[in-house]
Amino acid sequence: MKFVAEQASKGGGRIGRLTGLRSQPTAVHNTPLSIISTLGGSAPHLTQDVLHLVVEKEVPVCVPAQHFCELTKTLQKFKKGVAHFSALKSHGVCVTVQDATKMTPSGYNEKKGISVWTYGGRQVIAAEKYMELVESMQPDWYEALNDADTDGNSSKKRISKSVMNSTVMLDQCIDISKKKQGLSDAALFAPLLGGHSIDERNRFSKAVVEKTKDDAISGFSLLGLHTNGVTTEKLDLKLLSNLVKVSLDPLPQDLPRQASGAWNPLAIITLVQQGVDIFDSSFPYLVTERKGALVFPLSLTMESPDEKVLKKENLEHQNKKLKSDKSIEASSEDKQTNKEEDAKENIPEDELSSAYEICLKDKSNFYSTKPLLAGCQCYTCQNFTRAYIHHLINVNELLGPVLLMMHNLHHWMTFFSSIRSAMKNDSLENLKTLLQSHISETGKL
Repeated sequence: MKFVAEQASKGGGRIGRLTGLRSQPTAVHNTPLSIISTLGGSAPHLTQDVLHLVVEKEVPVCVPAQHFCELTKTLQKFKKGVAHFSALKSHGVCVTVQDATKMTPSGYNEKKGISVWTYGGRQVIAAEKYMELVESMQPDWYEALNDADTDGNSSKKRISKSVMNSTVMLDQCIDISKKKQGLSDAALFAPLLGGHSIDERNRFSKAVVEKTKDDAISGFSLLGLHTNGVTTEKLDLKLLSNLVKVSLDPLPQDLPRQASGAWNPLAIITLVQQGVDIFDSSFPYLVTERKGALVFPLSLTMESPDEKVLKKENLEHQNKKLKSDKSIEASSEDKQTNKEEDAKENIPEDELSSAYEICLKDKSNFYSTKPLLAGCQCYTCQNFTRAYIHHLINVNELLGPVLLMMHNLHHWMTFFSSIRSAMKNDSLENLKTLLQSHISETGKL
């Protein structure tokens, strides 16, 4: 793996290129980048063909090791790696220890290993077993085994144990990687830990930098700020910014930094400004699971002098070619109800899970002929109405989450494209201000 930081943005952060992946020697991935979160090796709710309607075939995927702990021998016999095993052979692979989409139970890690939850229950894996699994998965890059069981409520003792255990495991993973031929072309990412302690984070990062001198470490993974799942969405951005800064400041500029987790869009921009390069798609997946659709503003080019007018127009129904059930004509009463619903810019606030989404379970969508988001070019918005998706959700039809995931993942990947464009134009801070204004108007976090 090779990372090149091409341009520093005036608004903070850097634009870069990720190349030389073992499975994609000629592919170029522009950063800041979002890789695709997977469950059991597959993109949630999406088959391979449907996934490729949303993202390019070379976008790397994130595969949690915990999903394959019981399949080490199977993968060793298969010999082609987890990407081929999961029918995603055109994609690069990043292996993380834990699944960022689900909250990791606290208090179960031990000196001899880390607890992971598989389909068969809890397992404790040590460095040797973990590296054997990673070798069989044949990733392009992977996290070193680590004890990242810390968050804002962790005691000093817990943080200290996390740092000590992870330091030992990092050394073990480095030693094993040098001995295993199957890991010679895979990049090892060192964890950046220390909980919510500024001193511990600074100390740990400086210690990790010392280990980069023999080229055993190819990147860094920002961990220990949360315990995964929905907890990541609610982190205090001011506190987050300070903790990330002390973790990243000591690091060399020629190595990539990754931050797994369901970070909300405003947190993503904050982390990008601090110098993080790689993220995942945990957030759009969690929004899909709570039957939401992402509708936050993406592009500065759509702005008008009257910002409030823009926000209203952003949710107006622009596409008049949407499919609907033409066999049923609305009565005059239905039409009146439809007009009343169209006049509402958002669904009731108590139904919103965050400022970035609308809830498709809400009854206000019953007659709505709008797409999920006006102007969106995704398959869902081009072909289906809110009313239809609301129906699918209420009757628990499997197509509902599929259509929501297609939209949410498309919106998410477009968001990262907007971030890269804003950084090139030195307008990332303006994009952040746009998001903050949107949040203020919704009255939600």
